[in-house]
Amino acid sequence: MAIVKEPKGVDFVVKSEPWSDEELKEFRKLMKKQKSELGEKKRSKIKENYKKVSKQPA
Repeated sequence: MAIVKEPKGVDFVVKSEPWSDEELKEFRKLMKKQKSELGEKKRSKIKENYKKVSKQPA
């Protein structure tokens, strides 16, 4: 991976506000729904690919 230079006038640093309890609850609900729609076969394939990629040196 290469180093990316910031263009003039652009700041890549993002300061995000902490999520409220309601936002966090909504996010978790959405993730649970998406995970259930994926199916076990696709999730295992994603997990397998993740393991391959994470073993590669940086």
